[in-house]
Amino acid sequence: MTVFFARIILIISLFFAALFSSQTGSININVFDDFSKKPLPATVKISSSGETFSANGNVLLKDLPAGNYSFQINSEGFETGTLNDINVVPNQNLTFSMGLMKSNSRETDIETVVIKGKTYKTTAESPVSLRNITSEEVQKNAGSNRDISKAILSLPGVGTTATFRNDLFIRGGSSAENKFYIDGIEVPVINHFQTQGASGGPKGILTIDFIKDVDFYSGAFPAKRNGTLSSLFEFNLKQARKDKIGYKAVIGFDDIQLMADGPLSKDQSWSGLFSARKSNLQFLFKAMGVPFLPSYSDATVKVSKKFKSGDELYFIGLGALDNFKFNTKANETLYNLTLIERLPVSPQWNYTMGAGYRHLTENGNWLFTWSRNMLDNKATKYYRNIEVSDNLLLDYHSKEAENKIRIDRNFRLGDFQLSSGTNVNFANYFNRSNLRIITQNGPALDNYLSEMNLSQYGFYLQSATKLLDNKVEISGGFRIDGSDYSDLTSNPLEQFSPRISMKFRFANQFAFNLNGGIYYMLPSYTALGFLQNGDFINKNSLKYIRNSQVVGGLEFNGNNNLRITGETYYKKYKNYPFSLRNGISLANLGGDFGVVGAEPLDSRGFGETYGFEILAQKRTVNDFYGIASYTFGQSKFSDFNGDLKPSSWDSRHIFSLTAGKYFKRNWNVGVRFRLQSGLPETPYDLQRSQLVNIWNIANSPVSDYALLNSQRGNLVHQLDIRAEKKWIFNKWQMTFYVDVVNAYGSQKPSALPVIALERDANGNGIIVNPSAPQNEQIYQLNYGEADRSTPLPYFGFIFEF
Repeated sequence: MTVFFARIILIISLFFAALFSSQTGSININVFDDFSKKPLPATVKISSSGETFSANGNVLLKDLPAGNYSFQINSEGFETGTLNDINVVPNQNLTFSMGLMKSNSRETDIETVVIKGKTYKTTAESPVSLRNITSEEVQKNAGSNRDISKAILSLPGVGTTATFRNDLFIRGGSSAENKFYIDGIEVPVINHFQTQGASGGPKGILTIDFIKDVDFYSGAFPAKRNGTLSSLFEFNLKQARKDKIGYKAVIGFDDIQLMADGPLSKDQSWSGLFSARKSNLQFLFKAMGVPFLPSYSDATVKVSKKFKSGDELYFIGLGALDNFKFNTKANETLYNLTLIERLPVSPQWNYTMGAGYRHLTENGNWLFTWSRNMLDNKATKYYRNIEVSDNLLLDYHSKEAENKIRIDRNFRLGDFQLSSGTNVNFANYFNRSNLRIITQNGPALDNYLSEMNLSQYGFYLQSATKLLDNKVEISGGFRIDGSDYSDLTSNPLEQFSPRISMKFRFANQFAFNLNGGIYYMLPSYTALGFLQNGDFINKNSLKYIRNSQVVGGLEFNGNNNLRITGETYYKKYKNYPFSLRNGISLANLGGDFGVVGAEPLDSRGFGETYGFEILAQKRTVNDFYGIASYTFGQSKFSDFNGDLKPSSWDSRHIFSLTAGKYFKRNWNVGVRFRLQSGLPETPYDLQRSQLVNIWNIANSPVSDYALLNSQRGNLVHQLDIRAEKKWIFNKWQMTFYVDVVNAYGSQKPSALPVIALERDANGNGIIVNPSAPQNEQIYQLNYGEADRSTPLPYFGFIFEF
């Protein structure tokens, strides 16, 4: 029998070996002026072999053996660009684009000037706080499971609240302060089961296979983007392959995804990207005994038309459908039982669709975009999950719909680059709420039907130039924003937002960078549209949130793709929405499922965050790559007495170490270790919590906001491990991957006790004093500790044809 199996294994091995190697693919690299978007004559060099290819605008590299490559792209008068870790797939013609920055060197100096390559991206308006992440870096990042929101946890200034969620807080700001764009079109919802009024959720919607790269800003925001306080994500989609329709399938333990891309017309001027995904996560969670079973579906599409003039027309669409149910066979731990009692059933769907037209002109380009997005969010909760009318605690249904128009213009005047534009946003908000809640002042009932229409409008202007033989680069600009929501928001001059940046290259590999600016964001629709007694009661108090920022830093660019940066920042907040029911700033909320902002508010909140960051990064050289980052920061927001207290995002220390290596036979192994000091927590008011008339509504202990964030959670650290193996065949490629998140099962971030009711044999809560008046009766509570975080193993196969 042993000999038989040995022969079978030998035959299979020989079969696979016969299909391997020396299979080839090809790559098109479109090279253009990054500012004007006009094609450039360029030369592309393969870094490993030194072989070069040249063409005007579109450089074709044919008959490349399958594998990973890095390229250097050169065009006379422009800075050198690089493409790293490009995976050449057999029998495929891949397309990449590379925008090069113009050099301002005079012709008389051309013989003495050396134009250095740019492995890491910066811009004139954002010389600090900008990190560019490629699709390849996300896919090989341990613990990210091909999700961009988890991959950026390797970068400085980025913290999170839980292993399984994408609640990102950047430099001490809440997750409500993050903005997202895809090819110039704003996408408000990028996570499944997104927290309304914030931006977090447990799973990303975006298809990483269709993303070329991401520009991640943690400060120094460009003037063309409105409503950004903590971070900005600019997702750039890749171009479809040109030779024929290609297919890709991902069969994973958490989801199944099918993709296609390629030309849609004979002349290849029309092309498309298509993706559909269905969740398996509910099966994984059920097998692990998790008390809730989320399931999701999503789809992404882009269709574009490239004209002979260089102009481009494109259409983008993405949408998601999320469902949720409880696992009646979950592990019966105290922690799981509290989740089942507390969490509502929360189905959700959303979509964004839009179109863009880029028109090239003699000295620049125009970009016209239109988009529409919609979020439909529901939540239902019954006492003990017994669905009878008397037990109804929460019946919530909300819709947010927006139509947006943007016009952007880039042009040159001599040595100055200028950008200007305008935007308008027409929004409709609907909310039907019937909910019983517990506040700091006691039980409250919200029962209203709200519908609101409003518009937002803005204009910006930004310029940049280089001085002293490119040693100094400066940029200045402003934007103004307004909304017809109320008299407090309608005058755009009251939201005047100036900004200025400077880069000074004081040595060959060193630069000093500086940025300062003022930024504004309109509060969430949940806050603006809250209705009480038939009135929008927040209308006379809410203003634009104001954030003033200063960032400075040093940058070192060494040999072999090494970059080291150190940055320090200070952010000052004003006009933050403040909860009148609980006496806390909304800056502390947004790290859990639910809705943020649907309550009485005013704009008394203020705060500040500050800290410093260190980053050492090495993109792939000699098959090795790595990132090390450390952040020290403080985040404080005002309480009811006007005193600054640590916010919910005040994680003093964040350390991350990410490394990986390519091995022979197409193996790639990566690890990531993260350490984050405990986040502030508000203790429970146990005396109030055990009251029968309080617990029967809250279904959990209630927080004592008089002691806001007076305790600290646990120091959290976790190890993520990823390994993948590729098999290359004649006309296709297969990859097997394993991604283990939180490999050794670290402790939960929260140090608060787990509290539930002590129950009798019938499952009813035990009342300590049943003969007391009803409003004085108390439950007997059961105390315990949170379960350790569970290791999450993800694995699957990727097929590319």
